Amino acid sequence: MEKDKINGINCDVESCVYNHNSCECTAGRIQVCSTCSEPDCCDETVCKTFKARES
Repeated sequence: MEKDKINGINCDVESCVYNHNSCECTAGRIQVCSTCSEPDCCDETVCKTFKARES
């Protein structure tokens, strides 16, 4: 997926298969969602693109 990556997306989630060198997301597309059910109710988000590395 490296050839499809979006430049400039930083990520520190080392357990994700799309994390390269512990700082760069190599996914070709990302989806980020709010953790709240109501818009503008909190500042927390979750990356729905996350895929765990196999051990």
